[in-house]
Amino acid sequence: MDRRYYLFLPIYFGFFLVLGVYEFLNPPFSTDSIKIGDNEIKISTTPPIPEVGKETKIHVSIVDQNGNPDNSFRMGLQVFYNDNLLRSFPATTYAGSSWNVGYVFSESGNHVIRIDLYNLKTGGTTSNAFNLGVLSFYNTMLSYLIISGIAGAAGIIVAIFIFQKF
Repeated sequence: MDRRYYLFLPIYFGFFLVLGVYEFLNPPFSTDSIKIGDNEIKISTTPPIPEVGKETKIHVSIVDQNGNPDNSFRMGLQVFYNDNLLRSFPATTYAGSSWNVGYVFSESGNHVIRIDLYNLKTGGTTSNAFNLGVLSFYNTMLSYLIISGIAGAAGIIVAIFIFQKF
């Protein structure tokens, strides 16, 4: 086998490394945003993938139509699971452009986060629901999958080296 092909091995392993890091930092189902009227509501969680039995910080930020942070807003939040209300955070006026709330999910599956945004100028209310997936094994399972993928690739490469010598 030509030795120049060995130069592709770091690229091959780097792909799996970058994929794993990206998946941990930017999962596709933990952030969402929607534009309502003159405002945009952005929601995200820490950790990026909520787990059952562990505290999850729900981050909500409000920006205006120009992308500038809204300095004051009134908002309420409810957490639903299977159409049952689990927790309600009453409408409160917040100074600043973001609000963080801690919550511990007790069931895995799809939870609905409903946000009621009150317009302080007109007195109107707009509501929107965000889906939030909560898993009990995702972080552990993803780690095992990435490790087994790297180990399998390393095994194939070692086998190539062994059979090449014989």
